[in-house]
Amino acid sequence: MGTGDFICISMTGGAPWGFRLQGGKEQKQPLQVAKIRSQSKASGSGLCEGDEVVSINGNPCADLTYPQVIKLMESIRDSLQMLIKRLDTPFLFLEDQPHPLSPQHLLGYSSLLITTLANQVMS
Repeated sequence: MGTGDFICISMTGGAPWGFRLQGGKEQKQPLQVAKIRSQSKASGSGLCEGDEVVSINGNPCADLTYPQVIKLMESIRDSLQMLIKRLDTPFLFLEDQPHPLSPQHLLGYSSLLITTLANQVMS
């Protein structure tokens, strides 16, 4: 796992969210965003392919298998918050990014990070 930035991604309105995940504990791979559908909630949220999912609605993902992640995603009704880690990309300029970050992507970051860390300590 390399260095990168932690970003809070928020989506509302319920599924479908418009992205596909890959990885999981049983695959010994970090949970990552594999695909984002164009014109979807995910595409408008700033989520990017390759982002590592740290937590979903405050639930840490590092020790979850892929089926557990799917079960968690299916339980979400209206609001999805994901703490993601975006790995450093050398020589990537902001105007080259398909979904530039805006201040609302950082909104809620502190509370989501605190919830994620608290859930990790308790589990």
